[in-house]
Amino acid sequence: MSTAFNTADSAPLVSVIIPVYKVEDYLAECVDSVINQTYRNLEIILVDDGSPDGCGAMCDAYAAQDDRVRVIHRPNGGLSAARNSGMDIATGEFITFLDSDDWMYRGTIEGYMQCFAKHPELDLVESRIYVTSSGEPCNVGEYIGDPQAEDRLLTGAELIRNFCMDTYPISAPAAWNKCYRRVLVEEHRFIEGRVWEDLEFQLRLYPYVKYYLRWNQVNYYYREDREGAITERKPSLIIPKLVDSYENLKQIVVDLEDQIARGETKSGGISIEEHRIYVISRLVDLLVAPVYCDLRIRSVCSQLIPVLSPYVKFIAMRPYMSTSRLKVLARRIMIFSLPFYMHLYVPLVSMYLNVKRSLGMHR
Repeated sequence: MSTAFNTADSAPLVSVIIPVYKVEDYLAECVDSVINQTYRNLEIILVDDGSPDGCGAMCDAYAAQDDRVRVIHRPNGGLSAARNSGMDIATGEFITFLDSDDWMYRGTIEGYMQCFAKHPELDLVESRIYVTSSGEPCNVGEYIGDPQAEDRLLTGAELIRNFCMDTYPISAPAAWNKCYRRVLVEEHRFIEGRVWEDLEFQLRLYPYVKYYLRWNQVNYYYREDREGAITERKPSLIIPKLVDSYENLKQIVVDLEDQIARGETKSGGISIEEHRIYVISRLVDLLVAPVYCDLRIRSVCSQLIPVLSPYVKFIAMRPYMSTSRLKVLARRIMIFSLPFYMHLYVPLVSMYLNVKRSLGMHR
């Protein structure tokens, strides 16, 4: 990638916000990947979220070595609170996030800035990620996809519709593989006290996006299922996280319904009613297929029934739209009988999909 910004005067300031907690083994790789970016005009905000190990001292050492590094030491409040603390002091024209057990390709931020320079109307760019559990060779730095589609911009209305309605959405429900224009996010914050907050953040934010671009370069190395991480998939840890996710989306729906009751009609660039339907659609998707849960295991299904039940009741009398006939049917069956859905319908559909895959009909 050629260097488009080679002086501080011509380069917008980019704030990189990195929450830090119990990641001694990964922090150096993470921070070094930012310090060594080809794009130099950076504000690197390390938020020590009360980490009990040596991470706080490591953050201070980086600040002593590089004047672009700013450190916040705060009591432990969780990932959302740490990100919010970073956003509160960020001064860059653009903001991007990086989790402290991950790292980014050295040309990532320069590439983001080239996208914004080429399309001044943009206020959000998203890039591809490499997931450690994918089983594929690491391809960070590689461009994938169709170069002819590189300049296809989406409005916020198109983005949130795709994000919530399409079977294969273009955008990932994560904050860290994106670069935001700061004016887009300065009135938004991550919900605190719950996990899996990224999806909630995007669902509230996307209607306010003017234009969005998917940049098909793999820029982010995402370390999944690390012990002690939010993504850790031990069965005993998944259900409380699911509840957080369901509560996050339910609250958005309730807030939008309160706005409708007050006579408000618009949510960013879409109607509040459209916004409500999109969030309900995403909530139904998460109920139909709870993430990280193997519904082939009967005991898992039995544990999920009382957890899902109040949310199934919540969506039962609310409007729902989907491009998937299977999801429409699944919702109806869940509402009719959640035990029937879990113990009979899901295994039958799983068998049906396995047959389709074996015949090469998985799409």
